[in-house]
Amino acid sequence: MKIVHVHHHYYPVVGGIERAIQNLAEELAKMGHEVHVITSRFGAENRPKEEVINGVYVHRIKALRLRFADLTYPLEYAEKVIRDADIVHGHSQNSLFTVKVVEKAKGLGVKTAIYFMAVDALYDHPNPLVRLLGSFYASHMLRQAIALSDTRLVKSFRDLEILRNRYEVEAIYVPDGISEEIVNAPNMAEEFRERYRIREPFIIYIGRLHRLKGIDVLIKAMSIAVKGYPRLRAVIIGPGDQRPYRELAQRLGIEDNVVFLGYVDEKTKIGALDASIALVLPSVCNYVEVFSIVISEAWARNKPVIASAVGEIPYRVKHMTNGLLVSPKNPKALAEAMIMLLQNKELAIKLGVEGRKEIMTWREIAIKMLNAYKSYA
Repeated sequence: MKIVHVHHHYYPVVGGIERAIQNLAEELAKMGHEVHVITSRFGAENRPKEEVINGVYVHRIKALRLRFADLTYPLEYAEKVIRDADIVHGHSQNSLFTVKVVEKAKGLGVKTAIYFMAVDALYDHPNPLVRLLGSFYASHMLRQAIALSDTRLVKSFRDLEILRNRYEVEAIYVPDGISEEIVNAPNMAEEFRERYRIREPFIIYIGRLHRLKGIDVLIKAMSIAVKGYPRLRAVIIGPGDQRPYRELAQRLGIEDNVVFLGYVDEKTKIGALDASIALVLPSVCNYVEVFSIVISEAWARNKPVIASAVGEIPYRVKHMTNGLLVSPKNPKALAEAMIMLLQNKELAIKLGVEGRKEIMTWREIAIKMLNAYKSYA
């Protein structure tokens, strides 16, 4: 098949959706399919307009951006790439770039698929302007995407339910996968501890340093937890501005208990998970948790997950079965969950082992996706 993926960002931009698109595209290419990605130049200004990365043909086209990444508008469409595709697969109906390129494909008579993500998820956004105006935008884009898509995909049971119950639209559930390296790598805990000289027990956060991800909630929770466990550390991994979080930790008097590593390679991430007590995801609203690959990665390393009950998370993380759920924006509840796993190692092991049963590799997901592509009339 000739498969064209579409999103306003692709490598070298780093993020959950960007990683998922790259992993899926590269897995499909390994299986012998001709795989292309149409994306914008934002975040990749120093890269060629066209290049081949791990067997995937990447086309970076001219676009405009109106402040928010989702408001990226394509100024060209790579029609030659689209015209003879077997399917054009857009990622996120909230992306103006995605919907416009898929619209072009539809006009050219090419079959289309769209991943629907964070459907009707802005009602709890902390920014009142985004809640108000964003909801109108999201509703408009959703209806356009429904009309333009031959195959509708979701990676969230939350989105599946909303599409079915509110919009009478059926979709195919195809979640994100994880790399076989994460599943099969030997334990790297000691290597990580030696490299970073962290001997104290620690919990770990992996993801963007963004206010909607609740890193401030985690730091406040740490200020509570260290009163009983002064040696406890929080290791924070991911790209973004560390300054406000370092300042918060300093104001709370726990700067020595919070370690920022920035963006790290895969082996370092595996080692950090192996050495940790648990993964913590303190996100504050539905919009930012469509699936969360890092939950699967933690489970692949037999680690428990402590997470806010937002977005898709409560559909995947079952409290006291494969993880611990806490209410969002609640440092006290988060601190209590961390202390619970510190005190009960048997529970931590049980939760991690149960979580491992839920994971799937990208190879398995690619096969599911190919079956989904064949579902259109």
